[in-house]
Amino acid sequence: VALGSTMGTGRPPPRALPDPPASAAPACLAPEASAPASQTSSATSGKYTSNVVSIQRGSELDALKTMSSLVYDTKHAVNELAVLGPQAATVSPSILLHAVSENCSSDVGSIEGALVYDGCLIENVEGHTEAARMDCVLDKAFVNLAAMMASRVEGVVSVEVVESRLAADDCETIVGKARRMAELFRELDVDVAERVLFKIPCTWQGVQAVETLEREGIKCQVTQVYCLEQAAAAARAGASLVQTYVGRVRTWYRKHPVAAVHNHLADAPDAGIELTKQIAALIKKENLGAKVIAASVKNRKDAVALAGCDYILLNDRVVGALNSELCVDGSLNDAFERNENVPEVGEVYQERFEAAAENSPAAEEMAFALALNAAADLKLKEFVKQKVLPGVGQ
Repeated sequence: VALGSTMGTGRPPPRALPDPPASAAPACLAPEASAPASQTSSATSGKYTSNVVSIQRGSELDALKTMSSLVYDTKHAVNELAVLGPQAATVSPSILLHAVSENCSSDVGSIEGALVYDGCLIENVEGHTEAARMDCVLDKAFVNLAAMMASRVEGVVSVEVVESRLAADDCETIVGKARRMAELFRELDVDVAERVLFKIPCTWQGVQAVETLEREGIKCQVTQVYCLEQAAAAARAGASLVQTYVGRVRTWYRKHPVAAVHNHLADAPDAGIELTKQIAALIKKENLGAKVIAASVKNRKDAVALAGCDYILLNDRVVGALNSELCVDGSLNDAFERNENVPEVGEVYQERFEAAAENSPAAEEMAFALALNAAADLKLKEFVKQKVLPGVGQ
């Protein structure tokens, strides 16, 4: 799940994700969201729906938001929670497909504008093929939609760069696409360095791409991080944000307990929580600039155990549980404040990186995630071919 909105924090926000105000206008959301019908958006032609939650004073949610930046986990493009409003956004194949297939207000213009963009005309794309044109159109549509979102929120917009396993293992492809998209953002006067994060999976080639892009001022959110070696490589490459997956890590190690011994997680009460803490400790110990976002937070207990993590990604169910539970002592223990429990990592070269991935949840989970991305990308391309292209110019 992609980066969502910060719900508020009692400490200065991490560099990569500035803490936004509550006044940003919402985007058109998917029909399954529920909210008071009276809430409408000036940024869209349709009604704005949201899951409105009042943060209860003295609750665990209230305490947690003073220690970590809380991120709302949603499938919608613009993420919101409570009275804070939408503050950050994400663009992926599934979100773009929703925008164009549901004809959701002006968002449909993202694809229409891309289809008539001079740079994507077939005579101007490399190879002059329909496939190359389609890739160009989708890149431009991603940027158009992300620019729309950037005008509605004060935080960052996170954009998917990699759509397949093949692309994930090709540094030049990743760098080239991110550079092209960055230039498209600049054409629309979007500040790439301050407003955009490019989502890149943590393959070895992905890490090399991150190192190149971060040197150029193109900030990266490294996803699919499941072991300490991956995290070390990504953070040392200069990644702005490293994303861990608490529940998925825990589930995998329960099925593969021997691997936990090798990865220094066997003695931990929870492998997912422990790995996140180890990654944060490594970054702090080596004085690296990366921030950590913990995803796959399955329950209230997970969230409380992550107090002090830079960002915590929370869904409706966990938010509700935290909001209904009184924080007995008025505060939570910061599990990251004096966290120094990090095994010696040493140099992470390609062979060691890939061996670590195979001996952790990384290989299995990344294959699954990239397969989902590829399926969503294919579905989007088929929709554009069948529903959009035939009507161009009519």
